[in-house]
Amino acid sequence: MSKSLGDHSTQSHDSSRRSFLRQSAVVAGTAVGGAIASRACAEDATEERDSKSFAAGAAITNLTPDRELPHYYGKMMKPAKGDSDLLCHAVVFSDGRTQAAIVSCDATFVHRPLVLKIREEVQRQSGIPGPAVLIAATHTHASPATGPSFLAGALPDPEYLDFFTERVVRAVLEAKAALRPATLAAGKCPTPGFEFNRRFLRPDGTVTLAPGKGSKLEPAGPADTTMQYLAFEDRAGSPVAIVINYPCHNNCCGGYYHRDLGGRAGDALRRQLAGRFATPFLAAPCGDVVWLDFRSPPPTRGDELACQIGEGIARQIVSSLERSQRREDISLQVRTEVVEIPDRALTDSTFCHDLCRGESEAAIAFARRRYDPEREAIAAGGPTVCPVEFQVISFGSCAIVTNPAELFVEFGIEIKRRSPFDVTLVSELTNGYCGYVPTMAAFQQGGYETHRTVRTSRLVKDGGRRIVEKSLDLLSGIHRQEKESQDR
Repeated sequence: MSKSLGDHSTQSHDSSRRSFLRQSAVVAGTAVGGAIASRACAEDATEERDSKSFAAGAAITNLTPDRELPHYYGKMMKPAKGDSDLLCHAVVFSDGRTQAAIVSCDATFVHRPLVLKIREEVQRQSGIPGPAVLIAATHTHASPATGPSFLAGALPDPEYLDFFTERVVRAVLEAKAALRPATLAAGKCPTPGFEFNRRFLRPDGTVTLAPGKGSKLEPAGPADTTMQYLAFEDRAGSPVAIVINYPCHNNCCGGYYHRDLGGRAGDALRRQLAGRFATPFLAAPCGDVVWLDFRSPPPTRGDELACQIGEGIARQIVSSLERSQRREDISLQVRTEVVEIPDRALTDSTFCHDLCRGESEAAIAFARRRYDPEREAIAAGGPTVCPVEFQVISFGSCAIVTNPAELFVEFGIEIKRRSPFDVTLVSELTNGYCGYVPTMAAFQQGGYETHRTVRTSRLVKDGGRRIVEKSLDLLSGIHRQEKESQDR
């Protein structure tokens, strides 16, 4: 890796950059959709459109290194195999007055300092206000660390962070250059059926994550059986970008760099709709939901399972999209607010002594290696707080609301049910990272997600309730303002 990692040219790369990035001729640094032909054509189209009409543009860049780097807990990830590259998807949109962007990155987390750095560069180079840029992690576990997580885990490679930043900024710049008149369809549809709550209740009321094949234990909570999407299309009806909001952990694959089921859903959409367009993946709240029932594991794992789930997601969205209304009279509103939520005190914390990850000697030893340093660090420090950013982007009758948590699925279901919008996408792991946020009932039951760490499970026990109420407060406020504007 070298200083050339900061070069913003999309046409030339010196030998150092070429060795760092595993190039993808199909997607790396390429605007997608109808704007592929040339940037000049995209700019001409932007100039010709009515300044008050809705417009959208999209791009994809490649985030994949060709060398081994550690993932969030230190396991070395090998170079990608075949077509499994890590990608950044960006869609920029405008109503003639307001510009904003949705960006998804194939990373486990994107911590707040990195989000702020990317936003600063986007604003400086594109003019899009930093707070109007949504930056989400897809939560693939088969990616390099981009920030600290467990104290016993890995720290990110500084040069990879520079490279990551440059590639994300480039995606937004190219998406903006591809702006053209567009329509928007928003919808919700059934999930493909691969979603299972991973917490199982023992007879004593505690929780295990590993009940074993054939176990009679029952799940401690629900799964969300509805997913949401946004489809940006040009005026000819060709997709510009389809935003996927799916409520299940994106971690089927491991061992080598892989964009996982979220990426495979995008691949399947491009095949089924026979187009080249961006597919930002926004993880819906799924802190306690995974893609297998531990009592009856699926016959396949890894990429094969990720492809099966991806195909199922795509089929459901395509079927729903055929019936969705396209609108071009879109009014955009963007709001962000940062709230400081206290972290749990040592006296209100547990550190994985409940055998939730298994009862073997190996499982117990692993728990102690992971959690003993966390307890020592928290005991040595004083009270702390976590900055939690909330962002709402509304498109008339639909909206996105974000949080930086691994939020339990129950909270996501509640936000959607109580939202005043017809379609509400709830995007977790967005604009930062504040760890698992369980329900109060989950804290009473214990289990992996409830055990205190410095970063991966930190907020006070009513943190989830605070996130729900603040999300709904912002949604209601922006919906009320939209309605008042329409009534005038």
